[in-house]
Amino acid sequence: MGKINVIAVIIFVVYLIVGISVYGDYGMSSDEEMEHQTSVITYVHVFGGVMSSSDNENVRNVAAETPDLATWHDRYYGTALQGITVMIEHINGFSMPTKDIFLMRHLFTFLNFFAGVVFFYLILRRRFGNTVFPLFGALFFILYPRFFGESFYNIKDILFVAWVTISVYFVIRWLEEKKVLFLILSAFTIAIATNTRILGLVIVLLACLFSIILDVKRKEGAFRIILNPVLMLLLTYGFYVAITPFLWSSPVANTIDTFNHFLHFEQWTGTHFYLGEMITSNVPWHYIPVWMGITIPLLYLVLAAAGVIFIIYNIVLRLRRRETNIRFHELFFVLLFFGTLFGYIVFHISIYEGWRHAYILFVPFLYIAVYGLYCVSSLIAGRRKLLRYGLAVVVAASLCYQIVWIVVNHPYQYVYFNLIGKQVAEKNFTLDYWNVSHIDLLRYLLSHDDSPEIKVNMEESMLNLYMLTDEEKARIVPSDVDSADYFIQGSRTEYSSRTTPPGFTELISIKVDGMRIATLYGRIPS
Repeated sequence: MGKINVIAVIIFVVYLIVGISVYGDYGMSSDEEMEHQTSVITYVHVFGGVMSSSDNENVRNVAAETPDLATWHDRYYGTALQGITVMIEHINGFSMPTKDIFLMRHLFTFLNFFAGVVFFYLILRRRFGNTVFPLFGALFFILYPRFFGESFYNIKDILFVAWVTISVYFVIRWLEEKKVLFLILSAFTIAIATNTRILGLVIVLLACLFSIILDVKRKEGAFRIILNPVLMLLLTYGFYVAITPFLWSSPVANTIDTFNHFLHFEQWTGTHFYLGEMITSNVPWHYIPVWMGITIPLLYLVLAAAGVIFIIYNIVLRLRRRETNIRFHELFFVLLFFGTLFGYIVFHISIYEGWRHAYILFVPFLYIAVYGLYCVSSLIAGRRKLLRYGLAVVVAASLCYQIVWIVVNHPYQYVYFNLIGKQVAEKNFTLDYWNVSHIDLLRYLLSHDDSPEIKVNMEESMLNLYMLTDEEKARIVPSDVDSADYFIQGSRTEYSSRTTPPGFTELISIKVDGMRIATLYGRIPS
């Protein structure tokens, strides 16, 4: 095993150990309860007959009391991956404590993300060989603070990112080698990604486009040029239908219905904080670029900009020279990034609470950033040592800073803003929009107040009760503000406009880079 391979194995082993060690430190996001409900409903839709004849009364009750998938309001959301966690609940007779259920799902989310990082490394290996650049790419992925934190509880968007990455790897292998095995694996993994979020269909469209381009370039016959993308489309759709029970009754009609639902999403009627104003899910065109610009480390942004410049330059240079040996990898990721971003803007796709609905953009973005690092390194190779060492120091310093930041701000990495973003974030952008941090305020109360009943006005942090034991939950009594002894205030909107509730005093605040993301108040004794 070569030196680079040894380093890669060490990085992944250390990351896996860290993830398994800290997955229990995170609170619960607002979407997790609904995702769990939908995954159970989908599971019962498939296995309800078996469950109804179970010897376990609890299993029979779950089958009998679960709503019908056909009329469930979130029936459009695929839960094929989450079904694995429901199967574990089934094996345990649907008697697992809620805390154990959601901790299991946190670990499951992390393991999927871990797999996605490994496959991103493999994608880079296909392009850059056994060099340091795939290692840097893996580290960039692991040490992006927002993903580091969300990879433990964002069971929708992070699973999507992971399986987009996995599917892209197999698509690249198929485009390179056109083997049946990689065609099947590409179609299956794209189907899983699309089941998780319908936007996964972008991958199959790109796969078909590049299949045609490369087959024409290879001077394949017309039959094969047409056959390959047709097989990809049919296999992907077949797998997608097979793992999406909602589609079974009417595959084509329900697929169209699902697509239209997400294209014109109107179910969410809330508001969120952006550029100092409360806005709806109908976001302005600059929403995603701004969010990316303030939450992605500056090094990544600079390298990605360099990558785009080098890609354009190389394409223009080869076209002028009438060369045809252009690598498809860079074109694939550039189209994936800008095509998807353009689609969000042109079709006015609803999005809210950060840019998590567009996390698919991070995969091609990071590839382009690594390509930028590769090109800059190649440009200064053989030049003055000061340039080479300077680049190495900048990259190493940035990664070291991110490691320190992740450790110091654990477990609130999901509130990361870069050096520019942190200057404006508190008064202009949503912070802990899911109130994940509130679990630590509840834990603080339980350890500092010995009362058998602790009356708390909790705003939107009720879901964090699921992360407590039954004994702990019994002590927390959700109360209105007039009768509560404590008050928990979050940062879903602008924190600067929040005021201390009358009759309360601040006890403890959770801060990230000086920004309050959650505060616990205690009632002032009369």
